[in-house]
Amino acid sequence: MNTRISMLIAPCIKASTREGDIVLDTFAGSGTTCKLAQELGRKWIGIELNPDYAKIIDEQTKQQNLF
Repeated sequence: MNTRISMLIAPCIKASTREGDIVLDTFAGSGTTCKLAQELGRKWIGIELNPDYAKIIDEQTKQQNLF
């Protein structure tokens, strides 16, 4: 995960959500926002049309349960 991008995204997640909230990423790409949300104690929903990227997201996050 790119640390520069993480430094930009993490404050946005922290400022707009609380732990346990859900973060929606409608263009999930490689899953950076999803992974950060998970690390910050948020649940997440990532939408990605490319199955190759969806596999990367799955490998990076290994999210157990949504609720």
